[in-house]
Amino acid sequence: MIRMMKMRLFLVVCAMLCACYSVYAHKTVIPVSVVVRQGQTVFGDNALSLLKSKMKTAMSANGIISDGYSGIVVCPSVNVTGKNVIEGGMRNIIVYDFQLTLTMFHVISGVEFGSVAVSLRGEGYSEKEACISALMKINTSDKRLSDFLVMGCKRVEDYYNDNTSLLITMAQTKSRMKQYEEAIALLLSYPASLPGYDRIAKEMTVIYAKWQSDICEQLIQKARNAYAKGDYELAVEFLNNVDMQSSCAEEARKISSDIKNSVDKERAENMRLYNKMIDTAADIEKQKMKSLENVAKAYYQNQRNYVYLI
Repeated sequence: MIRMMKMRLFLVVCAMLCACYSVYAHKTVIPVSVVVRQGQTVFGDNALSLLKSKMKTAMSANGIISDGYSGIVVCPSVNVTGKNVIEGGMRNIIVYDFQLTLTMFHVISGVEFGSVAVSLRGEGYSEKEACISALMKINTSDKRLSDFLVMGCKRVEDYYNDNTSLLITMAQTKSRMKQYEEAIALLLSYPASLPGYDRIAKEMTVIYAKWQSDICEQLIQKARNAYAKGDYELAVEFLNNVDMQSSCAEEARKISSDIKNSVDKERAENMRLYNKMIDTAADIEKQKMKSLENVAKAYYQNQRNYVYLI
């Protein structure tokens, strides 16, 4: 009887562990970036650095990847809600009350996934000094922050699951308007662990090919101009952005060969010359993914409304 009870207990524990492992193994990874809106005058460089550190610590504590450039962002904003002057010796100290509001949303679609407001107080001789003082008091273990981050990411996952077709349609529309960078950034933000990713990846390949066809002639012309001026390193930089499967690949290899013949052997070996005669599908896919990531990164870097804290 005792042996049977132990066996049942053992089986129950094993079942619980397997269930926990299954949940963990299938957890959707959603990279989230930290951004601030342009024109937040209360933030100086030190405040931005502190804010980035605090937010990334809170996100890490909740198992969230804080990615440098992502379509899903957490945007902190600070508003002054009160101000008191404490008369001191030679200078008065000013006490500011702030409201820190955190909002999670999708940069391209504008869909919001949650927000939370936290009251803070800081002291200093200026508003910026007081802001730093207030930000230092952010408790990265605050349950309000944890709930906001965890629930926000859950809503992001639901949004992607429910709107896969809509996101593809949005990307196709942007592609037809030759807004390839935005279309690629939109699709690349879709978590690879979700069941609809295969459809997203297929559409990304189509848009990537159109983008490459559109830009490769421009890259070739820039490479030719740089080569004519003797700026071989710049020419190589342009050539290395030409996709190996595009219609311009052969011309890129020809210019690369001309460069090799124009410089000495040692210099040629030190240059990343265009020699992408890659045979394996894995290598082709790896190079393509890197190119896609660079396109999305450039798109987010050029955002006018937001500054990414990386």
